[in-house]
Amino acid sequence: MNPESLREIDRSLWPELIKDLAEFIGDAAALNLFVRFAGRHLNVPTRAISGHVIEQTIGRVRFVQLAKHYGGEILKIPAGHSLLIQDRNLKIAHDHYRDGMKICDLVGKYHLSDRQISKIVNTTKL
Repeated sequence: MNPESLREIDRSLWPELIKDLAEFIGDAAALNLFVRFAGRHLNVPTRAISGHVIEQTIGRVRFVQLAKHYGGEILKIPAGHSLLIQDRNLKIAHDHYRDGMKICDLVGKYHLSDRQISKIVNTTKL
């Protein structure tokens, strides 16, 4: 998982915390935090201390913004695995319903079994 690949994912699928962070520090910085701290608790200091790991991740200006808004809070950064699966499933459903790809072709493209592809196609709403 990297910030560039996450930018391609529909923003509506982003976890709420990441959307909230993006409002204050921008999409790129929020996604960098998501990738760096996925599945962990992030203790945001009340002051933007130079050299802090958050500063190294998102830069000085964004770190100052984050500390001003979230300083003193512990943010639980969600793990990204379910987001990637959701995005993959939407792509599979899109390929099947909108582009007309057959199950056997989707098996090869996504490296899943025909049973898994069928289940995804039948349960994923576009």
